[in-house]
Amino acid sequence: MSRTIPKRYVWAVDVLDVQPGDVILEVGCGYGHSIPLICEKLSSGNLTAIDRSAKMVKAATESFWEFVASGEAHILHQDLLDGILRAAHFDKIFLFNINAFWMDPVAELAEIRRLLKPTGRFYLFHQPPPEHDLDEFEEAFRANSAKNNFLLVSNFKEYSEPIRSVAMISTPILQ
Repeated sequence: MSRTIPKRYVWAVDVLDVQPGDVILEVGCGYGHSIPLICEKLSSGNLTAIDRSAKMVKAATESFWEFVASGEAHILHQDLLDGILRAAHFDKIFLFNINAFWMDPVAELAEIRRLLKPTGRFYLFHQPPPEHDLDEFEEAFRANSAKNNFLLVSNFKEYSEPIRSVAMISTPILQ
């Protein structure tokens, strides 16, 4: 099977700045495009990729079985809000195009907070439809972050096609 990875995932993994020992969670992994890009950078770390669609988990597992077999990747059929994942376990949590995070993601951000290590980072990537401006999504996430005690530490915008995406990096404010 030919593995064509969309350029926006290559860009996102660059922004993610994967380190060899990172323990990473991807929420909504879909077809698993980021799996090989991340796993090739890991040595002692690992990637857990979750999706609430059994069809997507099956597709990602079939496409990237070698990373599952090696233990570098765990692909799980579950929703973020299932509460099954271990608390304070992940160095980095990321997602791409999960619309709930642009709405009122109180429960989702609470779960992200629970799952991140105290020094962990949350990376939100979004590629809006062509008729939408990147700034409107950046502002929505900035407001949701502040309201839910996350500190925005960095953001990136890529305007070139076919990437045309925004990245927001935040950390939970310790209380």
